[in-house]
Amino acid sequence: MNKFLIGGAAAAALIAGGAAIAQTAPAAKAAPAAARHAKMAQTETRADVQARVAKLFARLDTNKDGFIVKDELNAIEAKRDAKLEQRAERFDPAKAFARLDTNKDGKITAAEADAVRDQRAAAKGAKAPPPGAANALFARADTNKDKVITRAEFDAFGGQVRARLEKAAASTGPADRMFQQSDTNKDGRISLAEMQQTALAHFDRVDANRDGKITPDERKQVRAELKSQRKPT
Repeated sequence: MNKFLIGGAAAAALIAGGAAIAQTAPAAKAAPAAARHAKMAQTETRADVQARVAKLFARLDTNKDGFIVKDELNAIEAKRDAKLEQRAERFDPAKAFARLDTNKDGKITAAEADAVRDQRAAAKGAKAPPPGAANALFARADTNKDKVITRAEFDAFGGQVRARLEKAAASTGPADRMFQQSDTNKDGRISLAEMQQTALAHFDRVDANRDGKITPDERKQVRAELKSQRKPT
């Protein structure tokens, strides 16, 4: 029921922790990477899952009739796709680099990226994202691991961001997969109970010790298992 896609406008925002690579539920508003990384570092209970799904359901049930139908998802996805196309068109690595290279010495340090991140959050009246996500993104762009990002490294990273933006904009929305998984009674619509049931079934698969909580270690274990399954035999 989840989909990986780029939710940010530029690599500058990615590193600064403003916009992000996001994992979203179908047609839902993309969450910042910082929020996603923060969530992955937390322990989650079944009650947390139910509350999160209820919040998502309220956003997707646009006519507020207590059910989600494909037309609602398709309309939301159309808006999402249009925004992604606009972001891909606006993306300019040179301008993004200039915004992050605040002392104009031709390279970006973690301190500069953190400062830009904090300034962006303050300008929006929001709390600064946790540093962990921004640090992870910085490390990805810093390919030679010398603690600075050169223009060449940034351009390469920016190219990856642009490619993912364009791929996400061209991709087909996951409405069909969501319905196959969550429309358990096959009546062509999804209720909150069905959506929570599907989410909790996934929760139970990840909750290896069946203690009603998902820990960061359990998430890592599942990711490792999925990664090994994707490797060619």
